[in-house]
Amino acid sequence: MTVATGTRVLVTGAGGFIASHLIPRLVDAGCRVMAQEPEDFAARLTALGGGLERLDAGVHEPAAEEAMAAFGPELVFHLAGRTDQSRGREIERLQLAEHLGAAQAVVRACFRPGLRRLVYTSTNEEYGHNPVPHREDQREMPISAYSAAKTACTHYFQMLGRSEQLPIVIVRPFLVYGPGQGRGLFHLVGRPALRHEAFDCTEGSQTRDFVYVSDVVEGLLAAASAPDLEGGIYNLGTGVETRVRDAIEMVTRLAGGRPRFGALPTRPGEMMRSVADTTLSRERLGWTARTALADGLAATLEDLRRGLRHTIDA
Repeated sequence: MTVATGTRVLVTGAGGFIASHLIPRLVDAGCRVMAQEPEDFAARLTALGGGLERLDAGVHEPAAEEAMAAFGPELVFHLAGRTDQSRGREIERLQLAEHLGAAQAVVRACFRPGLRRLVYTSTNEEYGHNPVPHREDQREMPISAYSAAKTACTHYFQMLGRSEQLPIVIVRPFLVYGPGQGRGLFHLVGRPALRHEAFDCTEGSQTRDFVYVSDVVEGLLAAASAPDLEGGIYNLGTGVETRVRDAIEMVTRLAGGRPRFGALPTRPGEMMRSVADTTLSRERLGWTARTALADGLAATLEDLRRGLRHTIDA
């Protein structure tokens, strides 16, 4: 699915991993894209040229609000926010202030006549220790300041949808991976694996629903364009539950390396099982993840391999 040519689209958090794959799709579709990101902006996005207008300011800043309002987006993909699952009172304060502040700033700037839909990218971590498969009608059970802040934004947007008809759609990606990711499990284990080194990891008994980034982009586009979704929450996952240990062993079969399972402790409070119920996304979005983990890992490792070759050549 795609968005109509000429649509004015705002993407917040445009320097992030998912946004770096979403924005080229929007530009290729002929959209007018404003990309908000004050810091790390991917070189390949800068090279997109005429279809892209960069907003080089934090989403909370008054200048950013003015620019977003003047742009007058018809569609917003709100991806901005600090991704940090660490613990501590200071990080709690930062997470809540940053995520809720960004949500409020986007609403102030963009909720006006002409806005057709706001797609908010939340997180599967909102489900916490709920039984699997995780369903959109389960009560949230956040396990970190990050997921608590994302849950607060989910309820804030839904409140505005109910009380003021904000055209909001919320998606919950599960564990996203793919080429160009600068962090995450496969980035961490893929580099030493490609160098045929030993590396430390947990016992790996946790399970995750690994979803490839291009599939997530398709899900975002479906959430932006499918009819009659307002106010809903939709999982973006594969519905396949995979042990982390099995995923790491798949990496080593494809690349090499020697994992030392159990050398690292499992984080306190960590989700031990995670997998999406994909029924709603399949029925309402018309979306299904299509990339098998083996294929997605092969593409991810090839991207990492090119990066390592470039580092060695430099």
